[in-house]
Amino acid sequence: MTNGSLLDLYCSHLSIERNLSSATVRSYQEDLRHFIFWLDDHDISLKDLDLPLLDQFLNQLALNVEYSPTSIARHFSSLRGFLKFMQQEGYYSHSTESMLAVPKIGLYLPQCLNLDEVDSVFKHIAEFSKYPLRDTALFELLYSAGLRISEALNLKLEHLDLDNEWLTPVGKGNKQRLVPLGSKAKMNLKQWLQEGRPKTEPKSDCVILNLKGRPMSRMGAWKIVQQHTTHLTKHVSPHTFRHSFATHCLEAGMDLRVLQELLGHADIATTQIYTHIDKEFIQREHHLHHPREIKATPND
Repeated sequence: MTNGSLLDLYCSHLSIERNLSSATVRSYQEDLRHFIFWLDDHDISLKDLDLPLLDQFLNQLALNVEYSPTSIARHFSSLRGFLKFMQQEGYYSHSTESMLAVPKIGLYLPQCLNLDEVDSVFKHIAEFSKYPLRDTALFELLYSAGLRISEALNLKLEHLDLDNEWLTPVGKGNKQRLVPLGSKAKMNLKQWLQEGRPKTEPKSDCVILNLKGRPMSRMGAWKIVQQHTTHLTKHVSPHTFRHSFATHCLEAGMDLRVLQELLGHADIATTQIYTHIDKEFIQREHHLHHPREIKATPND
């Protein structure tokens, strides 16, 4: 059977034998569809799947799609159920014991940019973008405000309070939150709204628009992010800038509860995923602040 036929078989099992709702089955199907496409694109049969290949898929998923670490874990959970069923039905012969452990989510976190890399992106926009006002405004929402790409693209004019330097994006679960806006981000957004946005002849009240004055698509935003990060050696997605925002705030000493509010996380456990401060930073901070390190001299 083809990989696609095996997915159809599993969905039938979920619907008929396990009596799951159609919405739940569609959710599993959507998660697994990315996996099946990946197998087919790489000419891999399910019977040949092993742990290294599974790691390769999950890492690519984290790098190229705007998924949070918890979403990656959800995909893994969907894969776990799928592979167990395939093994029971005789379509998958590999041992799943080592493969089906709960994944270490930190391994699949999007890469974080350092401050110099973030600055280089804004400089790249200023030097090479055909539409620098709009592109800068988009990146201000992603990095300076730490918005999800969906929140940035759905942000309406009514959600902006530039005078008081606040944003009120609508996040997951249709929940609204307050996000402060820095002076530089405020200046760049204001310039886009006053000078760039009107030239598109807006047909929507969204802040970020395409050249036809309509809401920008996720694919359009993805292309802009790729265009202005080609000079970097890291794989970058829109979510990379939100992740960098969170990491840089923590490195600067922000309280985790405050960051939770800014990111719009319902559970602080989700925010704690972003506490993966790199070893070099920890070592540098230790040398800078520990009393014995402060007193130390090269002759010690």
